[in-house]
Amino acid sequence: MPSMEPALTTMTEVNGELEAYFEHLSDPHFLGNTREHISRYAAAAVARGCLAIALHQQFLSWQLDDLAVEQSLAG
Repeated sequence: MPSMEPALTTMTEVNGELEAYFEHLSDPHFLGNTREHISRYAAAAVARGCLAIALHQQFLSWQLDDLAVEQSLAG
């Protein structure tokens, strides 16, 4: 089974990225185009975060499947 580390690392990076974007979006000095660009980058980061969550959930599902097989073979 593949390692969960890449998904966890990705989620950590995405969280840091989102914090930076949202911090900039809360700055009232950014207006117009700048704010729109930051919003687009933030939206892309949210999409990457959702993908990382989906990967993590898939890894957990595989682990449960492996555990079910082990228990069925042992019992």
